[in-house]
Amino acid sequence: MGLVWDRTVDVLQGRSGILARLALLFFFVPGVVSAAVGAFATPATPLAFVASLVSLAASVLLIAGVLAVTAVASDPDVDAARATSIGFQRLLPAIGAIALVVVAVIAIGVPITLLVVQSGATFDPATGRFDLARASGSALNLAGIITLIALVVGLWVTAKLVPLFAIIVNERRGLGAFARSFRLTRGSALRLVGVVILYGIVVIVAMLAATSVTGVIARLLLGADAAGGVGVAVGVASSALTALATVVQTVFYARFYVAARDREDAAQDAPLVQ
Repeated sequence: MGLVWDRTVDVLQGRSGILARLALLFFFVPGVVSAAVGAFATPATPLAFVASLVSLAASVLLIAGVLAVTAVASDPDVDAARATSIGFQRLLPAIGAIALVVVAVIAIGVPITLLVVQSGATFDPATGRFDLARASGSALNLAGIITLIALVVGLWVTAKLVPLFAIIVNERRGLGAFARSFRLTRGSALRLVGVVILYGIVVIVAMLAATSVTGVIARLLLGADAAGGVGVAVGVASSALTALATVVQTVFYARFYVAARDREDAAQDAPLVQ
């Protein structure tokens, strides 16, 4: 992992101009636009529907941007224009892979939800959460056990899928990228789990700090009643941090793919020892 991180830093430094342009185009600007529209949208209005469409478009651009950054980090000969083209060319396979993961998550979540409801919990539409005040019994305990197991397995699967987008970009695979990803991460899963957990903690702490400070400053400058303006300011800070974190994560994942692929090729080319 140390070698992968060193190569990640080399890419971030050596190709900073290209990565910055891609981050601005695919991550920062769409995020700011989505936050701005959402900040002034109220529920059950035409603007709320527009905000949903803008958010969806920003999500699609985010995926395309991750693919583009992956292409740049994987191949030193890929420039910004070529990376953008690759990002859109491989967009559908990437969305298909994400959709498969979402379906798997839903399949796991449905029985957990049914068990929670069976335990006596009630759903609050206002908060979008379950009220567990009246929940009890074996159904709730079973739901908790399944949830804990799902989280542990989910972390492991997340680690096993680290090179997934790099495979989709560089090997032009579709659903076959899942099996390939599992092979390339053989022997590295536990270390990747540690990386994923550490990265998640750092990003969450940084995001909370940045948005909190930005929100306080915006309220002081704009006034407590300027909810829309405060929302835009927080959205700008959030989008900037998201763009930076996404670039670093994507480059690291791409460099891990290159290292794992090279290691596999070297093992296959090595002469058999009698």
